[in-house]
Amino acid sequence: MSDDNQLDLFDLDNLDKEVYTIGRITNEITDLLGLTVNKKEILMWKDRFTYIEKHKNDFDSEEQYIDHVKAIPDVLRDPEYVGIHPNGNSIEFIKKIDKNLMIAVRINNKGNLVFRTSYPIKDSKLNNYISSGRVKKVK
Repeated sequence: MSDDNQLDLFDLDNLDKEVYTIGRITNEITDLLGLTVNKKEILMWKDRFTYIEKHKNDFDSEEQYIDHVKAIPDVLRDPEYVGIHPNGNSIEFIKKIDKNLMIAVRINNKGNLVFRTSYPIKDSKLNNYISSGRVKKVK
């Protein structure tokens, strides 16, 4: 993705905006998943940062949790795997940081791409997703 300079940077200690542009979906991913989306920008509302804190204990330390939250734009920009959630409403982006980080991005009824949640998944779950075809490797 060549236009990263238009992404919003966020400081977890000073979230000063209500909405952040944290990524853009690429044509490669929409083609891989057979999607048509109206908008390319992935938005994250400020309250989502508080929401994902409930997964903090899924990490080995607070530092690891913070590193993974800060990596969200990188996972969206350069995922290892992508898929569609079985309900059809969300795109899943997965990339190994220290743990496999999954990010769910909802496609809302206006065609906007909206960050929903982020949490680590075990290697066994990722392998099940791969073998079942739920996620596809991004080249």
